[in-house]
Amino acid sequence: MPFRYIHRTISKCPKNRRYLSAKDDQITTAGILVIGDEILKGETEDTNSRFLAKQLHKLGLTLQKISVIPDNLRAISQEVCEFSGKYNYVLTTGGIGPTHDDLTYEGVALAFDEPLYLHPELMNICRKFYGMQDPNSVGMKLAHVPKSSRLHYKTINGNNLGYPNVSVKNVYMFPGVPELLKKTILEAGPLLFRSNSRFYTKHFYCNIPEHKIASELQQVVNEFPDVQFGCYPKMFHNLYKVKVTIESNNEEVTFKAYCRLLELLPHNCIVDIDDT
Repeated sequence: MPFRYIHRTISKCPKNRRYLSAKDDQITTAGILVIGDEILKGETEDTNSRFLAKQLHKLGLTLQKISVIPDNLRAISQEVCEFSGKYNYVLTTGGIGPTHDDLTYEGVALAFDEPLYLHPELMNICRKFYGMQDPNSVGMKLAHVPKSSRLHYKTINGNNLGYPNVSVKNVYMFPGVPELLKKTILEAGPLLFRSNSRFYTKHFYCNIPEHKIASELQQVVNEFPDVQFGCYPKMFHNLYKVKVTIESNNEEVTFKAYCRLLELLPHNCIVDIDDT
């Protein structure tokens, strides 16, 4: 069946709803939408969100939420609408392709009350890749994007991506195939997602369970309210019981909090592990 866009009656973002730009907040935030029935059914393991979380953190972005939603236009439209108003950057993964359940472009178009249109640059890419000339052929589905779409070709090496990242407002749409997603993020991510800050992190390992360091940890949490502390137990590790992380946007404050916590804990509980 040839691909034809049908505008469906689904709730959209209010026309006066303002999406959050990357310049609106001192802390640059992000949200991830993982799209796919196969994830919700457990047929496919979601490795994309974990990879994206690590990369966004390296770029200085604060990831606030990850949502996994089905291949459903209403779900995609509603989540895009909500996320775009809450976070500076919204990343979607999955739902881009030539088949009936690839609905991301249409869902984003509906969220912003835009039509899909046949983008001439994407049409040429699809013609070469699929060997199809008919604009209504299934291979051309990837060339039908929201009207205000921007195409991002450039990579950090000055080359061009084979298929560009497509964005609408603050929503950036990525393929669900992990190899393609990783390639795009590693080659173009630093150009797409920018933050004025970065994270400074320290960590150490303890050979005693977390309940035995809880009071000291709480004391330092109270003393350093702008620092984020993490306490991660490892039940059956032969070298340590807990990993503790200390992180903030200020390198000096992070180091002070780290030293203060070490000062309060018994020295013999710290385990020297080379995890570089």
